Amino acid sequence: MSVTREELGIRLRMLRESIGFTQKQVAEAIGLHRPTISEIEAGRRDVTSAELYEFARLYVTSLGDLLSDPKPTEDQAIAVLFRKPSLSTSGAKSALKRFMDRCRAERELESLLEIPAPLDLRPSYELPPPTDKWNAIQQGEEVARLERIRLEVGEEPLRNPLDLLEQQGVRIAPLSDDDGADVDGIYFETEELGACIAVNLRRDDRTGFRAAFTAGHEYAHWLLRDVMVEDFDFRTSPSDDFREVRANAFAAALLMPARGIRTYFRNLGLSKNGQIHQLSSGDIIRAMDYFGVSRQALLYRLQNLELLSAEKASEIRNVPLSFANIQQIAFDSGLALRRHEYRSTRLTSLTIEAWRRGLVGTGRAADLLELDISAFRALMSEMGEIQEVTEDDFLVGAAAAG
Repeated sequence: MSVTREELGIRLRMLRESIGFTQKQVAEAIGLHRPTISEIEAGRRDVTSAELYEFARLYVTSLGDLLSDPKPTEDQAIAVLFRKPSLSTSGAKSALKRFMDRCRAERELESLLEIPAPLDLRPSYELPPPTDKWNAIQQGEEVARLERIRLEVGEEPLRNPLDLLEQQGVRIAPLSDDDGADVDGIYFETEELGACIAVNLRRDDRTGFRAAFTAGHEYAHWLLRDVMVEDFDFRTSPSDDFREVRANAFAAALLMPARGIRTYFRNLGLSKNGQIHQLSSGDIIRAMDYFGVSRQALLYRLQNLELLSAEKASEIRNVPLSFANIQQIAFDSGLALRRHEYRSTRLTSLTIEAWRRGLVGTGRAADLLELDISAFRALMSEMGEIQEVTEDDFLVGAAAAG
């Protein structure tokens, strides 16, 4: 299978990062300028046959491997992620390992239960690499519009993008600052496991709403196949990487469609002639709850849609608003703050079914659900679950780990 210029750029970048080379080092070794390496990796410049040969020689790989399916292996994905500064601490590496283990466990249970790996249900949105920031924003907005049409959600709030991803075969998992992973999200796609996304559920205001934007951002990469491995942090997302700009624009438009957000503020009497004339903390929190987004994402979207001036948005953004403030205002407004944990039930369901059939032992099943054995037995009893074979019977496959 041949690869596109953009896919080849992704492969070359991943190979470079996996062995720890900088763009400058590669440029000097191959005899090119550093900006040329950047252009190649971004998919904005073709690679000549002679250059391709030099890349293959430098990265100790074959031309055939460079031009084959660009999905990395698990080991390659881990190697790239472990080199990320945000994932360099022991706590972050442990969190990443738990995430990878969870994805592997799902695939192993699918194999035991003879369930095919989830189908890749992505539509094909053929887009050239964005040429500048404005082009990236336009592409992100347009793909979000088309995706909403495909999903048949109209202009209604779309608060659970991770649920949508899981329904389309993506493996998902939670992260937490407590894990030591100082990132909003992690995305990778490998040949063995397919696409996997982990989202940090406890960032900033602790409502979980920031996770929705992260999920939307990673949704864009999955949909457009423009990134195979990344750690994402909204605070430090590079403005000069147009793929990241496109993913951010997609997330904002997916969660807060222009027509939907204008209608919402107009129907509440908060906007007139296309401008929001007043916006209290209560108004912001009610809008956060309605669209399922963080205050920061909401204000940026209102500013980008020119419903709020940059000055007004900055003024509101600079007003401190703690989680306790948000909770109190929400309570006074009669809101429960529809927080979403994004807890996938797929691993739980697969584990229980494998245990019920006697394909995994009680110890292994309890471990997969992060319970001790007595708690797991109590849960199964409570749910009325009974093994089809007893613990004394011969167990196969992953049962050996129980």
